Amino acid sequence: MHVPADARALTLSIWEERAARNEALFREVNERVERLGRDWRVEGEPTRFVCECADGECTETVVVPLDVYEDVRAHPRRFLIRPGHEHGELETIVAQTGDYAVVEKTGGAGRVAEQTDPRV
Repeated sequence: MHVPADARALTLSIWEERAARNEALFREVNERVERLGRDWRVEGEPTRFVCECADGECTETVVVPLDVYEDVRAHPRRFLIRPGHEHGELETIVAQTGDYAVVEKTGGAGRVAEQTDPRV
């Protein structure tokens, strides 16, 4: 059976769905870190966040200033990860330094990111 390219773009593989859900979970953890740290944070001091990559086993962290974190959170499809943790089939890199990368989910993974954004 032939499936049009537009229809294929709307479907997610099981791996893509799981990866998108993992990233959404890590984003939720970081939202809690951000909320809890408000009272303890020294102005201008970077904060340690969980890497929001697709790997459910990843335990690495990313240290960024709060304004960088807030810039990422302003876009429902964007996630904060360690450099090298990106998955080209799910996302594109929109910013990168030696310490962190910001990726934007595409296709079905992007739709899952939007649907699970705790700030929307």
